Amino acid sequence: MGYGATRIVAAGTLTSRVFGVIREQVIAYYFGASAVTDAFVAAFRIPNLLRDLFAEGALSAAFVPSFTELLKNRGREAAFDLYQRIFFWIVMVVGAICILGTIFTPQIADLLARGFENTPGKMALTVNLARVMFGFLLFVSLAALTMGALNTLGRFGPPAFAPLLFNAAIILSAVLLGRMFVQPVFALAVGVLLGGLGQWLFQLFFLHKSGCLLRWKIALTPELRKVFHLLLPAIGGLAAVQINIFIITRVAAGLGNGPVSYLNFAFRLIFVPLGVFAVAAATVGLPRFSESAAGGDTHGVLVRWRNSLRLVWYLIVPAAVIFIFFGPEVCRLLFQRGAFTSVNTSATAAALACYSLGLPAMAAIRVTAPVFYAHKDTKTPVMLSFVGVLANLALIYLLVDTLNFRGLALAIALASTVQALGLLILIRIRYGKYDAHRLIGFFAIVTAVAVGVVYLARLLVPPGVDLSTTIFALGAIFVAVVLYLLITWLLGLPETRFIIGRWFRQRSADS
Repeated sequence: MGYGATRIVAAGTLTSRVFGVIREQVIAYYFGASAVTDAFVAAFRIPNLLRDLFAEGALSAAFVPSFTELLKNRGREAAFDLYQRIFFWIVMVVGAICILGTIFTPQIADLLARGFENTPGKMALTVNLARVMFGFLLFVSLAALTMGALNTLGRFGPPAFAPLLFNAAIILSAVLLGRMFVQPVFALAVGVLLGGLGQWLFQLFFLHKSGCLLRWKIALTPELRKVFHLLLPAIGGLAAVQINIFIITRVAAGLGNGPVSYLNFAFRLIFVPLGVFAVAAATVGLPRFSESAAGGDTHGVLVRWRNSLRLVWYLIVPAAVIFIFFGPEVCRLLFQRGAFTSVNTSATAAALACYSLGLPAMAAIRVTAPVFYAHKDTKTPVMLSFVGVLANLALIYLLVDTLNFRGLALAIALASTVQALGLLILIRIRYGKYDAHRLIGFFAIVTAVAVGVVYLARLLVPPGVDLSTTIFALGAIFVAVVLYLLITWLLGLPETRFIIGRWFRQRSADS
C-alpha cells in the first residue's frame, strides 16, 4: 500500500515537475536571465517566503498527525470538524497577512532585493508584480490544508496532480496573455494567482466527494489548540529555511543582473528529482508514520523511514551526479533558446553543479523530518533548521567573494549536509538504533557506482556545443543509467531488484 501510494505521488509529482521545467523554459524563452526575470523571481519569492510558513511544510506537520489521530480514534466526523475549523482560521489569518503584505510590499522588497535599485525600474517592477501575486499565499495555504486531509484519507492522486494546474496556468498565461500587458511579465503574475486558485479548487472537489463540506466553525476546540501548539514550532523551523532563501536572494540581488535567475533556474532543475523522489516519499510517509506513531509502534516508523531513505538515495544520487557532470548539456537542451543565451546556460549549469552536491542531503531532510512530526515533535527539526542557517551564513561569508553566485549555491548544499547529519544523529538518539553504519555504507556504495559510471559516460562525449553533441550526451546518460542498474543488481542491492521487479510487473499488467 505504501509503495503503491508513493508511486501515485511520484507519478503526479513527476508530471508536475515536467510541466514546471516547461514553465521555466517558457520564462527563459520570453525573458531570458534578465533584469525582468530577476524581478519576477524576487517578487514571487515574497509570497513564497510566507507560503512555507503558513502552508505546505508547517501546516502539514501540525495538521496531519492530529487529523490522523482523530480519524483513527473518533471517525471522519471529528476529523472533518477539525478541517473546517482550521479552514476558517486560515482564511482569516492568512487573508489579513495578504492585505498587510500588499500594503507593505515596498518595504519587504527593499529588504529582500535591495541591490535591484542599481537598475532603473527593477525595484518598482518587483513591487508591482509581488502585489499582484500576494493572493497566491491564501490559495496555496488552503490547498496545503486540503492536501493533508486527502493524503490522510488515502487519496494521494488529486494532491499529487494538483500542482500541474499551477504550472499550466503560468504557461498558458505567458503564451496567451502576454500581449495584453504593456509589460508582458505581468502575465506570469496573473498565471501564479490563477494557478494557486485552481490548485486549491481541484483538491476541494475531491475532498467534498469524500464527505467533507465547507462550514464556518469558529470556536477553538482542544483539538484545534493542539494543532496551533504544533504549528508554532513548525513555523519556526521553516522560518529558518526562509531566512536562508532571503539571504541568498538578497546577496544575489547585489551581484548584478542574472544571478537571481541563474540560481532560480538551477534550483528548479534540482527540484525535479527532489520532488519526484524525496517529496513523494515524505508526502506518503507522514500519514503512514503518524498512523504507526499513534499506535505506539516506533520501531515500525523507523523501519519504514529507513527503507524510504534508502530508496530515495538510490534514485537521487545518480541524478545529482548526472547534473554535476552533464549540467551544461541539460541546461542547453532545456533553456538555450529565445532570450536565453549560451552565457546564461554556462552560468546556470555552474549553479546546478553546486546545488547538486547537496541534493542527497536535501532528500534526507525531506524524508527524515516527518519521523519527528509523526511523533508530534516539531521542535527538533526547528533546532536543526537554525543550525543550517548559521552554517549557511558562515559558508556564504567564506565562499561568495571567491565563487560569486556559485558560492551561494554551494553554501546551501553544504549547509543542507550539516542539517541532514544532525537529523540522522538525533533520530538515533531519540528513537533508537537503525543500523546507521549500514545506511552510511549503502550511501557510499551507490555514490561510488554513480560517480564511476557517469564519469565514464562523460568521457564518451566529444567536446562541442552543438545540438548533435547534446544528443550524444543524452545517449551517454542513458548508458550510465543502464550500467548503474546492472552494477547495483550484481552487488545485490534490494532497491534495484525492487525497481526492476515493479517495472516488469507493471508492464505485464499493462499488457
